[in-house]
Amino acid sequence: MWGRASMAAVMVLLLAAHICTLNVVYAEGSITETGSSDPDAESILERATAWLWSQRDKDAGWGNDTHRVLLVLRMSNLSREDNVAPVAPLELQLSSKQMELEIVLLLWRHREIGFSPVRLARYTLALNAMCTDPRQFHGHDLIGTLQHHEPPTDYEFALTTLAACNAEAHVRKRQIRRLLDIANAAQDHNVDTVAMVILALKCIVQDHRHRNLHHYVRKPSIGLAQQQRLDGSFGDVRTTALVMQALEEAENEPADNWNRSAALSWLTSQQRVDGSFAGDVRVTAEALLGVAPRGLASIRTLKCGQGLDETSPPRFTTNGSNEPATISGNRNESVPTPLVTSGSSSSSSSSSSNSSNNNTNKVSIGNSGTTSNGNSGNNGIAGNNAGGNMVNVTSTDSMVMVVSVAAPVMVNVSYTLWVGSNVNETYSLIVTAPKNETFYEVMLLAAEMSPHFQFVASEWPNGHYVHTIAGYKEEPMSYHYWLLYRLTSTPDSSSPPGNQLVAPGGVDDLQISEGEHYLFWYKKL
Repeated sequence: MWGRASMAAVMVLLLAAHICTLNVVYAEGSITETGSSDPDAESILERATAWLWSQRDKDAGWGNDTHRVLLVLRMSNLSREDNVAPVAPLELQLSSKQMELEIVLLLWRHREIGFSPVRLARYTLALNAMCTDPRQFHGHDLIGTLQHHEPPTDYEFALTTLAACNAEAHVRKRQIRRLLDIANAAQDHNVDTVAMVILALKCIVQDHRHRNLHHYVRKPSIGLAQQQRLDGSFGDVRTTALVMQALEEAENEPADNWNRSAALSWLTSQQRVDGSFAGDVRVTAEALLGVAPRGLASIRTLKCGQGLDETSPPRFTTNGSNEPATISGNRNESVPTPLVTSGSSSSSSSSSSNSSNNNTNKVSIGNSGTTSNGNSGNNGIAGNNAGGNMVNVTSTDSMVMVVSVAAPVMVNVSYTLWVGSNVNETYSLIVTAPKNETFYEVMLLAAEMSPHFQFVASEWPNGHYVHTIAGYKEEPMSYHYWLLYRLTSTPDSSSPPGNQLVAPGGVDDLQISEGEHYLFWYKKL
């Protein structure tokens, strides 16, 4: 594994890669006929993508959801019929570099905080969609890492297998057998899991070695189609969009097995006036995958590198300039992020970066010249300011690109286990994770850190239900259950918390903040 010095060098080189984006022609224009002609889907896509652009931060990302938004914006601009992947717009490339920086930071700190296989899988899906090979990510094989951490739940296993398949990695027979076992017992699994398994299998059968598996998809696909409700949905927005992808990918299925028009109408009814779904970036991004021209199972078929000379305009762009479209009332309604400055402004841009908060890395990139702090630069990187985490590179043509690279805000939470009504056993960890991450992700990190925190959960439409931790399984007959508490101080067995401190939501609903204390207590009710 890389040392910190090597990782720092990779981060600097990654920042320097922004130079390449300056050579890309950013062609702007109206929506072109590159995807489906379905007017309902086009309307949903156009309004929702405009809202997503309006939510982009000044660092060219979307907080903890950059990879989700980047993936759906890319898929929305691809063609359903043509596998050749065109050059991504400059704005999307900048966001892609921001995501790559997030991944580098994750790899850099993984020994301290661990990482979630599910999050890594979503990163690799976005990288593949952007034609970046996750198997050769700056000297690191993300897919190899992913396949060494098999998730316990079936949904997450299907997702990580889908990510590996889309990267054209070898999917082991054992993994295929597990997917087929789930497909054959689809009635015992929730809608989300069956849909994700179908997507994974549809990706796998694109490999000529596994063509004979396509008929295994038919039965679970028919059963999934029968889950459609009278209002056209399959559950909530996320589930409906996921099922729409799975059924779109199912071959040789009669069109009357499910009503796509009804599903689209239901999605349209859920979309707000501003174009968002529930006013939430993550929900909006997941909803769009259901109506994008290409789904998650088709990333594997993209032909990257063949459309580099094409200048066809993107279907869904920003507002016609290099600035994200703004919608009144949204969070980036303020001054747009500066992308390129010239001449005398380069000095002021760099000097203002020196006075910025140390939590934000301001980066100027170019070819050669003299940096604002007086050091000479030559074809790359110069003037590294240790106090402010600065990398300044100027250009002889007086063009300087200023990129704000904000590291994810990391928070520390304590996670404690109590076993027994009288607290016969106790285990505790401090877990570091991105702010606003779900407690379920914290549990996954904790399970990587200590075997005492390994757990088993059932999957339900509204999230995960944890029934076994540290080998202790809930026993309804004797009224022994796991109860989750969210506390303001470290739990004390001599003064146990009351029922009023039981967490207000499930493990997927709780978003963590600095200094919080979580207690899972196995006790008799």
